[in-house]
Order: sequence, then C-alpha cells, then structure tokens
Amino acid sequence: PEQGEVYITSDDRRNVGRVSAAFLVFNRMIGTGIFATPSSIFAQSGSVGLSLFIWVAGMIIAGAGLAVYLEFGTGLPRNGGEKNYLEYVFRKPKFLATAMYASYVVLLGWAGSNSVVFGEYILHAANVEVNRWNQRGVGLACITAAFLIHGFALNWGLRLQNFLGVIKLLILLLIVFSGFAALGGHLQPGVEKPDNFTNAFSGTTGSAYGVVSALYNVIWSYIGYSNANYALAETKNPVRTLKVAAPLALGAVAILYMLANIAYFAAVPREEILSSGRILAASFFRNMFGPKAERALSVFVALSAFGNVLSVIFS
Repeated sequence: PEQGEVYITSDDRRNVGRVSAAFLVFNRMIGTGIFATPSSIFAQSGSVGLSLFIWVAGMIIAGAGLAVYLEFGTGLPRNGGEKNYLEYVFRKPKFLATAMYASYVVLLGWAGSNSVVFGEYILHAANVEVNRWNQRGVGLACITAAFLIHGFALNWGLRLQNFLGVIKLLILLLIVFSGFAALGGHLQPGVEKPDNFTNAFSGTTGSAYGVVSALYNVIWSYIGYSNANYALAETKNPVRTLKVAAPLALGAVAILYMLANIAYFAAVPREEILSSGRILAASFFRNMFGPKAERALSVFVALSAFGNVLSVIFS
C-alpha cells in the first residue's frame, strides 16, 4: 500500500478520538473474565503468591504484544487490523490472506459467547429461571442491538461504548477499594477475615501443566490490546492517538487486574475461592455487602459483557 492512501478518509468520518480509542481497547479486554478467571488461575497455580506472579507475567506478555501492534498500526494506520498486515506480507496468491482472515473472523468471532453470557446474567438479575432458549434469545437480541447501533448510529454507539467502559471502570474501582477495606477486616458480620497472604506460596503446584494453563488464562484475559488497530482510518490523528490510547488502556487494565486479584484474596477464603465456580466476584460481593449484592453483580457482569460485544462488533 502507498503511504498516501492513509489519508483518503475524509475528516468527517474520523469519529474516534483518544478517549474512544482507549475505551475500544479497555472494553474489549474487560469482559467477564476478571469476575471469574482468578479462581481457576488460583486453582491451577496452587498458591496466592504464584497466582499473582502469573498475572504479572501475563501483563508483560501483553505489553510485548501491544508493542508489536503499535509497530503495525503506526506503519499501516488504516481500518482492518491484521487483515492489512497479512495482505502486506503475503501478497501472493492474491486474496489468499484476505479470504483466510475473513473465514477466521466469521467462524471464530468472539461476540457470540459474550452475548449468551449477557443473556444469562440479565435473566439471573431479573430472577427468571435460565434455560437454553431464553438465554440464547436474549443473547440474540444483544448482538442484534449491537449491530443496529453501530450500523445506523455510529457516534451514539461510540458514546454507549465509552459509557459502559466508565461503568466497568467504576465496578472494578469498587472491588479494589472494597478490597482495601477487607484488608482492614471490614467484612459482613459472621464472615471471618481470610488469611491468604500469610505463607503466600504455600501449596504452590509442581505441575508445569497447571502453570502453563494458568498463564494461558491470564493471557486470554488481556486479549484485545489490538482492538483500536481495526478502526485507524476512522481515528483522528491515528498514529499519535494509537501511541497514547493503547498503552494507556493496557496500563489501566493491568493495574486494575492486579488490585482486583488482591481484593478477592483479601475478602474470600481459600476454600471458597476454589469452590466459587464461574463467578468469584459473587463470593466477594456477598462477603463484603451481603447476599442481595449478588443480584446487583449480575447486572454489572451483563453490562460488562454487552460493552465487550459492542467493542467486538465495532471492530
């Protein structure tokens, strides 16, 4: 591609500023994983200390990945992300990279799973029994709404993404600051303060498989740092914006992930973490705010999933 092709897009189509670009990355990275994944990572690593070290390792790997995508994005600042980079490298046979990438995106897109999660937690919050069909029905409505919003009202879609990004940020800040309170022993009456940080490496697994599986789950929680690369032709001053917005979003997510994990360990006993199943945050909210807070959490998780769907569909 010629370097001059970057500037074909008219200025009135460049709707994505630094804030929207940062929230494109932020919304894509933070879905439902941080509310559930820490329990499985703890189970696979065997100890609090190793679990936190694995989150740090995942952060470093994500930073290395972001550095690569910054190089790609500033070199070819156009819409399309990996499609452009693959086409630039693999030029023959013509359209092979394009067709392969299109097949990958259509068959293995991630928006569907988070739409179903949205359905599950909206129904749970409404105190409706969840079954296969009503869950998928609400999920279909979720993904259809995302398509319609971005198809007919792009600016409003970006505003909604930014709003949901702020909601996610506030939820995680609530967890973080509640974790500080838990460290001081401020839990619900009858809930004993956990002692997870004494002998933090006690129980560390000797299984390489467990460590690698835990690291893979952490890396998956950071997937999405390249999300702003898909809309660079619609980004104001794309090179400068990408250099600022993507590292800012990744840095914010990394800090929030680490502090959220510490908060979970500060409020939820080891045995409860291992048995918490899908949503560790539910145990956290119950121990900090009481049983009624679990239903509110379902709304938060649903909104987080919807923000993720909007971000993926936009890309």
